[in-house]
Order: sequence, then structure tokens, then C-alpha cells
Amino acid sequence: KGLNAAGFILLGLKNLGYEFLKNFKFELPKRDPRFALLRALLPPHFSGFKEATLRVNLSRLIKLGLIEKSKKEKIYCLTEKGEEFVLYIQNRYSILEKPWDDKIRLVVFDISEKEKWLRNWLRKELLLMQFKPLQKSVYVGKYPIPDDLYQQIIKNKLFENVYVFTIEKVDKEDKLLQFLNL
Repeated sequence: KGLNAAGFILLGLKNLGYEFLKNFKFELPKRDPRFALLRALLPPHFSGFKEATLRVNLSRLIKLGLIEKSKKEKIYCLTEKGEEFVLYIQNRYSILEKPWDDKIRLVVFDISEKEKWLRNWLRKELLLMQFKPLQKSVYVGKYPIPDDLYQQIIKNKLFENVYVFTIEKVDKEDKLLQFLNL
């Protein structure tokens, strides 16, 4: 699905500060290099967010303590917690800026119902990295899994339940590439 409105706001504030929300509320400038990571994280057909969506996400980010509104200047800025979260996003998803190596990745997992929250967490992580579900526990994508995601999988004791395959050749490759929008 790509980057959501909350991530869009956080990364925009990190890269451009308040000017981001003031001047680029609903869509990204096409040729501005400061928006390269944001563009890489958004779906190819992205045409902007609705104003109501941004307002709701802005208030949610304030409640979570990731951004704050300065009382004097009445502008939004990232908190320390927000800065840390943005660095996490940038580090995790910087892989999307690299050119594709023509290999397909397949992630297969079997996580028990007792650990449903971990299963949902992994699905969200894969979706943000532009993986697409072939089935509920089988995802396909074009980028390698970042090391820090592997570390979190190990930390959450899921290593025995998650399999990652790197595929160079596959039958019906044209259908798979079309599915991945390539």
C-alpha cells in the first residue's frame, strides 16, 4: 500500500520542517530531490492526501507525542520521540531508494494465533516495503529485507516461523511483475 498519511507528515516535517505542511499539504513536488524518499515510499499512483486525512493524522501524531505545536510561533515540529521514529523509518525503508536488482523476494510465515499482534506487525512492515500479499501469510516484493527487520524478527522469536526466499527465475514471471507493478 505504501506510506500512510502519518508517515508522510513525519518524513515531510523532518526533511523540510514547517514549510512542508505550509506549502506542500496535499501532494509532493515532482522534481525536488528532498522528496526522493517520500516518493519512493508512496504508491506509484499517488495523487495526494485529502485535507481531512492530514488533519486527523496531525492530531493523532500530537497525541502520540511525535510532533508538537509551538505556542509562540504556532508551527508544528518533531519532538525528540518523533525524530527517533523518523530515523527508524528512514533507516528501515532507505532500501526502496536503491535500484531493483531484478530478484524477487518471497516471504512466507506461519505465526500462531496466540501471537496475532506479531503477525499483523510483520504484515504491516512488509506492506510498507511495498511487498504484496499472494496469500495471508505469503508476501512477494522486489527489495531485500533490511537487516534491522531481520533483527526484530529474531528479537520477537519469530525466526523459526519466517522464511525469506530470493528468486532469480520464476515461471509466470510476467504475471508476477505485473502484480508488483513493474
